[in-house]
Amino acid sequence: MKLRYYQEEAVDATFDWLHTQSTYPLIVLPTGSGKTIVFANIIKRLFEYNGGCRILILAHRQELITQARDKLLSVWPCAPCGVLAASLKEFDSQAPIVIASRDTIASQKRLDKAGEFEYIIVDEAHHVGPERNSRYRKIFDHFESTQYYAPRIFGVTATPYRMGQGFIYGLEDHFFGGVSYQIGIPQLIKDGYLCRLSAFKVDDQAVIDASTARVKFKGGDYRESDLEKLAMEDETMLAIINDWIDKAYSKGRMSSVFFCVTVAHATKMCMFLKDAGIEAAVITAETPTEIRKKHLEDFENGVISALCNVAVLTEGWDAPRTDCIALLRPTKSLGLYVQICGRGMRTWGDKKDCMLLDYGENMNRHGCIDRAKPEKPSEDDEEEKEKEQKIWICDAINEAGHVCLAINDWDHKTCIECGAERPETEEKQEREAATSRVAAFGNVLSDELDDPIEELEKIKEVETIWAEVTKSKAGNTYLDVKFKVKNEYWPQSMPFMIGMHGKAGRLAEKKWRAVSRSGAVPRDVEFASFMVNNGSFNHIKKIAVRKEGRYWNVVSVYV
Repeated sequence: MKLRYYQEEAVDATFDWLHTQSTYPLIVLPTGSGKTIVFANIIKRLFEYNGGCRILILAHRQELITQARDKLLSVWPCAPCGVLAASLKEFDSQAPIVIASRDTIASQKRLDKAGEFEYIIVDEAHHVGPERNSRYRKIFDHFESTQYYAPRIFGVTATPYRMGQGFIYGLEDHFFGGVSYQIGIPQLIKDGYLCRLSAFKVDDQAVIDASTARVKFKGGDYRESDLEKLAMEDETMLAIINDWIDKAYSKGRMSSVFFCVTVAHATKMCMFLKDAGIEAAVITAETPTEIRKKHLEDFENGVISALCNVAVLTEGWDAPRTDCIALLRPTKSLGLYVQICGRGMRTWGDKKDCMLLDYGENMNRHGCIDRAKPEKPSEDDEEEKEKEQKIWICDAINEAGHVCLAINDWDHKTCIECGAERPETEEKQEREAATSRVAAFGNVLSDELDDPIEELEKIKEVETIWAEVTKSKAGNTYLDVKFKVKNEYWPQSMPFMIGMHGKAGRLAEKKWRAVSRSGAVPRDVEFASFMVNNGSFNHIKKIAVRKEGRYWNVVSVYV
């Protein structure tokens, strides 16, 4: 199988990282771009490089496990792989390549039996959290503590962030040290490897409004029991079905996926769709394997026009013919929102695009999927609510007498769908357009804007490194490492709170070990400064900086 250009670049970059850097890398590729193909080729190259190695692939769902096996065998038909997954009733932990369920291998008995691994690959790596007591960390800690050489680990994901944590890579309290390779959605659409999303205003009566006082929060997201009550109101569900029929089904879109809140919600939505004469089916975590397989086959073959699901089809599912995403659940999770949108972006036949009908106002909440910034614990939700977000909805009428209704960012002067110019309006009308209750905020992708947002991350070549002992505004003494980068006058700074007690001190120690090649952490800032100024950081050749507020902060280093 011939790799696409960006897949080859991802394989090369990650292979080099694994053998030149001490930190664990992430491969960040959009949904539908072939992440599994990429790490399957990395596995093949690792075996060519070291034929006696063993590799562990970790996944948290059976769909991901079977997909990894199928892709690996398509790349390398004689790959010596086995599967360890209780849900599939397969328990091979001795093969050179073990594709394992995270939950199955996490038992101490199975960990002890599995032996040693030189490499560990984490599929959908955004599920690796900072918690030390998680199943992932238990697995990693076991192999790191029982082997003479700790395994090299890397992850693959389309969404490198977690709710309440922000980005899952960097130099502080993160497991992954940086990104070995990344490519954006607009570029892959331009190259023809993904199709674009088209968003349209939905009927106001069909919106599931999470801003109501009846919806509380749990774990940082909207409480599902509260959302369920709103989403399952008969009037709302009927309005959604009528709106979907009008905008999608009646226009020839025969492969729609409905993302629902709960099993009860999905079941009721399926019943209402069938009552409307639509061939529909339900898929949840409770659906037996054979029935699930039959429903997915029927969907792929065009027998079923609508699939109602709960969380099952957000990851590890390929359905290229999907031409409409009906998002029926509001969420604060950027990762979930992006994963859902990605289900419709695979190319198929003469498929022009995929329609996004956002009944949960998630576009208004998160913005463009390729530029949306992950939420952080420190962000003030109330302040975010007060920020004005402007859109305009195209009301141009075509020759057939149909109104366009495409959603556009206010800064976009022409409609992304029909090309009509934005109408000039009075201030009152502009204010109403900005605050009207609609289920989307603007363009789905940032490259459709007139003024694209500045790049979030840049890599810079380092010329000189030195350190200074300085004091913060709070009076704390810390180490400030300076990086003089090529073609820039002002240096980039990386602070180390060496010698401090509590979390700040622990993070400084972890960051020092990740950045320096010395396992020993200096006892105080003076000695740390001495080490840096005498060459302990001279192996760093490049740095990655990311815009955070007004400043560009160092987030990764390259040797």
